[in-house]
Amino acid sequence: MGQQFLDLTNLGKNGAARWLGGTLLILFLWLIVGSIFTVPFLILSGANLLSGTIAGGDPFWIYIAVSVSFPFIWFGVWLAVRFLHQRAFRTIITAAPNISWTRVAQGFGVWLALVAVAQIIEFVIFPERAQFTFDFERWLFFLPVVLILTPIQTSAEEILFRGYWLQGVGRLTKNFVVLAVVNGILFALPHMLNPEVTGNPNSTLLLFLNYFLTGAALAIFTLRDNRLELALGAHASNNLFAALIVNYQDSALTTPAIFTNPVLDPIFSLIALVVISSAFYFIVFYVLDHKT
Repeated sequence: MGQQFLDLTNLGKNGAARWLGGTLLILFLWLIVGSIFTVPFLILSGANLLSGTIAGGDPFWIYIAVSVSFPFIWFGVWLAVRFLHQRAFRTIITAAPNISWTRVAQGFGVWLALVAVAQIIEFVIFPERAQFTFDFERWLFFLPVVLILTPIQTSAEEILFRGYWLQGVGRLTKNFVVLAVVNGILFALPHMLNPEVTGNPNSTLLLFLNYFLTGAALAIFTLRDNRLELALGAHASNNLFAALIVNYQDSALTTPAIFTNPVLDPIFSLIALVVISSAFYFIVFYVLDHKT
């Protein structure tokens, strides 16, 4: 599992200093340079930056502010792979000559369908959570920005967590359980700063497990498929669904979604994630793959 994907690192130069330098370069561009570009949009949002939060700012500008740092992940990973490791950037995604957009679409479609079903079930069980907040003009205003920036954000996280870092840790071990666990932890840690986590201190552990499971599941899909496209599609559909269809009241990216869920239920979300991830694995690898 994942051997071919992990062995792509053999194509380049892979001393420990190169991986450490690549990681530091990516983090510098993302967290430092990216933050510099974030500030102007936060100022445009009207948020009180001196308070240490972005509460009260215009959601449109805040959405752009939060998203604008992610292209720097793309740039950082490209620089690291191309110049430090001296291999083709495509090898962070696949060993094939070209990216499989069919596989991206499969990941997108299957995950979107499963998330939608899970959301319907939650609203049936807890109808009071289905708050219809659709504002067509605001939704339409947000639409092009969401459709452009969200895939950039999700794909940036994928090429870093399930691409660069998964392959990097794969230099130390080929055990897919260890790789999935480490990747899940790495993915969860930065998300602990999200407003939905900091605003629910009593649910920190459960929310950590939600992000951990998401990262670990995407890592398993990547290793099982020997390529990153499934994770790219699944992650994009997950965040687009949240931004445009059903969002949480205290989400890190506040958008005028069709529905706004006032309750963040980490237990239901964790159970749903287990079911969705298991169903996704079965559908993609035992249903779709057997038809081709």
